[in-house]
Amino acid sequence: MSETDALIDRGLAAVEDENIEAAKAALDEAVAALGEDNARVLHLRGMLSWAQDDLETATTTLLKAADLDAGRPEIHFDCAECLYGMEEIEEAEEQVRKVLELPDVPGEQADDARLLLAQLRLTVDDPQGALEALEGIDASRKTHPAYLGALGSALLADEQFDEAVETLRSALSHDEEDSDLHYQVGIALEAVGDAEGARAAMKTVLALDEKEWADLGDDAPPPPDFAETQELRSRLEEVLEGLPDPVLKLVAAAPITVQARATAEQVDGGVDPRGTVVFVGEPKSDEDEAELEGIVIMRDLVLTQVDDDDGIDEELFYSLLEQIQHFFRRDDIIVAQA
Repeated sequence: MSETDALIDRGLAAVEDENIEAAKAALDEAVAALGEDNARVLHLRGMLSWAQDDLETATTTLLKAADLDAGRPEIHFDCAECLYGMEEIEEAEEQVRKVLELPDVPGEQADDARLLLAQLRLTVDDPQGALEALEGIDASRKTHPAYLGALGSALLADEQFDEAVETLRSALSHDEEDSDLHYQVGIALEAVGDAEGARAAMKTVLALDEKEWADLGDDAPPPPDFAETQELRSRLEEVLEGLPDPVLKLVAAAPITVQARATAEQVDGGVDPRGTVVFVGEPKSDEDEAELEGIVIMRDLVLTQVDDDDGIDEELFYSLLEQIQHFFRRDDIIVAQA
């Protein structure tokens, strides 16, 4: 390994350790030795930009690095992960497939690429593509929690619910505090008719999410005040006004309230602990029609789902539509946002 390669490796390690000053120092030395347009220098610069939350510069720089040196799998992979973070799914997949097309890629790097490819396929609702990508992972790594979690997600998306429950529980045996895995277990258990198990899983999700929120300490927002409550109610009322009359009639009479997040009692009654908008009451069953008692906006969930005020109306719209479809068993209802 050359001195400059060792220097850049040191800079990348500093980025991973969140030692920004050391990474900057390594980048300055690398630029002095190799110039600005060296692929590895650009790789380090891109990763440093990413670590500083400048995703736009990071993706531009990493793409340039990948174009300059197409034979380095780590550049393509990091570029793909950054693009994934930017929700540039097609471009991310192009980069991760380049990793898999290269000869002599070390097994662990190739399997990391297959795992990322599976996640990308799930993002575009292609569970079969995800399962195909995961199938190629070496057998020695198929007990790893990351593999089990991805496989469970793919099986769930492919509606192989029993297999999903088993796989996701295997993943949870490695980390019992992974709330995302508990959430998926809850969805799968509901799909197989185990309402009691599903609600137990969702109550665990609520408890873990509340713990994570509490860990924010003083950085956590206070409970919603009157002004915030009124604003969120007004926003949802405007969303409701844009619904077609046959859909609006299903929900128009329900009172709208705002709270921070779901309570354990609500979750025990079937409320989604991660729903931005949730319906309270008795959903439609095989025997009975739905009885909607109220609509609740979960303020904390709104804050976690949107980046700024401009995204609130869209989040409320799609969460409301999802609740209508689920609560009234009306998957035939498809409404475009006005």
